Amino acid sequence: MPGEERKFDVHEREQAIFNRLREIDSAVGASVRELHDHLTNTGVELVTSGGVVRDTVTVQAYHKLVARLVLDGRLVEVQAGGADAQRYALAPALHADTAFSLDDIDQLLEELKPTEAIAALIDAREYVHGSRKGALREAALALQKVPPRDLVRDVILAKVELYNADVAAWQAHGGDDEPHRRRLKAARTELENLCYRWFGLSWDAVYVPPASSVSNSGAGAVMATVDTAHLDAELMLRVFGDSVIYFVQAANPSAPGDWTNVVVAGSDGSTYSSVMSIDTAKAFVDDGGSEVVTFNNSLAYLHMEGLNRQRHPSRVYSVPITRSAIDSPTNAGMVMAPFMFRDLTEGEYEHMAKCATDVVQWRADERVFVGDAPAMGGDGRLLPAPRVHLRDGTVTLQEREANHYQRNDAYGNMVRTGVQISHRILTHIRSRRQPPIFAGAVKGSQLHLFGTIINWFIKNGHPGSGTAPIDPGWDVSRGAMLNDNEAVTALLATLLPENPGDGFFCTFAVARPFHALTDVVRLYEHESPEFWVDKMRERQRDHLARPGMDSYWKTVDVIEDDPWVRMCEEADYVMFYIGHSGGQPLPLAPRYEFLESLRFCGPDTAASAAQATRQVRRNIELLVAALMHVKFSTDRDHNFLTGKRLVKTVPSVVYRAHELCKALGKRLETELKSAIVANLHRLGRARRATDDAVSLRPLSARRYFEVQARLRDQRAKEIESGNADQPE
Repeated sequence: MPGEERKFDVHEREQAIFNRLREIDSAVGASVRELHDHLTNTGVELVTSGGVVRDTVTVQAYHKLVARLVLDGRLVEVQAGGADAQRYALAPALHADTAFSLDDIDQLLEELKPTEAIAALIDAREYVHGSRKGALREAALALQKVPPRDLVRDVILAKVELYNADVAAWQAHGGDDEPHRRRLKAARTELENLCYRWFGLSWDAVYVPPASSVSNSGAGAVMATVDTAHLDAELMLRVFGDSVIYFVQAANPSAPGDWTNVVVAGSDGSTYSSVMSIDTAKAFVDDGGSEVVTFNNSLAYLHMEGLNRQRHPSRVYSVPITRSAIDSPTNAGMVMAPFMFRDLTEGEYEHMAKCATDVVQWRADERVFVGDAPAMGGDGRLLPAPRVHLRDGTVTLQEREANHYQRNDAYGNMVRTGVQISHRILTHIRSRRQPPIFAGAVKGSQLHLFGTIINWFIKNGHPGSGTAPIDPGWDVSRGAMLNDNEAVTALLATLLPENPGDGFFCTFAVARPFHALTDVVRLYEHESPEFWVDKMRERQRDHLARPGMDSYWKTVDVIEDDPWVRMCEEADYVMFYIGHSGGQPLPLAPRYEFLESLRFCGPDTAASAAQATRQVRRNIELLVAALMHVKFSTDRDHNFLTGKRLVKTVPSVVYRAHELCKALGKRLETELKSAIVANLHRLGRARRATDDAVSLRPLSARRYFEVQARLRDQRAKEIESGNADQPE
């Protein structure tokens, strides 16, 4: 028989099936047996071959692969009269451009080169934004009738089913197909992110096999499992909203009837690096022989009205920029340099410096949020506590991993300080009869949670609510390249309220448990109030049994009262989007999120879900009302190295805090120089102790990027990766 005979890889086999079905009447289609017989006996010409090639795998492998292609929407079942075997045809939307998706290409290439990645992103952006008047508009209208919890549930079930079909196909024809293994690996990672990192589900709800299951041999490939009862129960405490998109009135039941005494605060943290040299011949000293000093400061701006505004001429709080404040242990992290932490490697120091930037802002946030912040430049009177506090950025901690928290060094101390402050803020929220809102406006996001749900809906619709697919030919792989901020901004911008001053269209809300944001995300076996107490007590026993290990857990008396453990049990981060952007070009809207405690707020799951639903609804309504009250500003200052062309819309209180924080940073630098000179005097170095002897210059771009490049190296990032604690 002429032609080459060999085993196709998965992409070649799919393309061969598509090519064969194009030759057949779609009303008749072909059975799996017919496809197998043709491709193994007659063969087909492939792009990768110079002539006809025949496949060598069994018909069972074709059954598994065709089943997956049906689930993926690329093949459809046809009813041919008189046919006993099920027959298949190309999906109506399948053509030469969609048969081979960007995901397939990415997996073949293993990873995109930088220029390819940029080109793919630009292409995806044009594809999505070009659909604003078509598919996006139709989707935005249809999503107002779809229950979000049902949609999320169906997306998870569909992706589990698709993954399991891929595993079955992989097992059917052996493990030597590397492109198929990479596709399976990518699908497993996507499912793990969706279930564990994004929704924080337990093993009881969805079990996703570990990465080690997708081995080169294929012998360890394991299917995912779902318990729908547990999944439904956990989604009741993860997904909130009457519909995926709904309108929230500014004058809502949770909005204050009188804003006279209501305070809305915004905060921002600032960090910048300078090169410090103390040398009489500093003009001849380059950056390489000087110390890089990092300055961190934070500021909060309060929007006040009525008597509060009269009594507080200054509406700003910041840590005092004085010598005593800079040197105070309670303000650790304001000024940092590598020589102060010689026990840390360069990578560890840089990560700790980023953590310190976050901690400095958290300190200011806490004092303002609980009403313990004196006005800057005032007479010592405390500023009123805000009902709504908005951070510039996320309300999650920069450093929260268990393996960093347990370190017994300066890095670990900084991580624990951040966790302690965050837990005190959560405790303050839980102790109030009318809890204030501790929220954040996240302008830059790498998350693709909302985009994943929206893209799936556009392509598949939602049969459970009677919604047909918006666009069966929608290229999910293109749409998935945009992060949530860009994708959701484009979606919500297609909806215009009848009266722009009445309120905003909002998305459903997702609550992510604290553990889902840490390095123990895969350890969550059961949804139980005591789960993390038991898990960390096991870790403590393990560390105590290892005499040579230096661990913070060895010194903890009551595990159940440790702040990190309490955050795992109590802290939930609720995120959603508000459609307050419009125009062309379209300004990006931030993701809004707030800190709450939802999972175990009642005696049982049903009571907790009811209470959580009320609390989330109340917080969203109050946040929308507050934003409508204080208005918005356009932010062009956070577009680092972008030419400042990308405009972002942010709450005005956050923007004011940012502008004031920049100016305050200059004072911190000046005060540091004076403090150094004063200490030189004290040490008897008066002959050199002048401000001219201390030079602080901005860190050069070249040196900054050198440091960042080293940090991006995977080896520099692996600071106690914690893989030993991951289940196999």
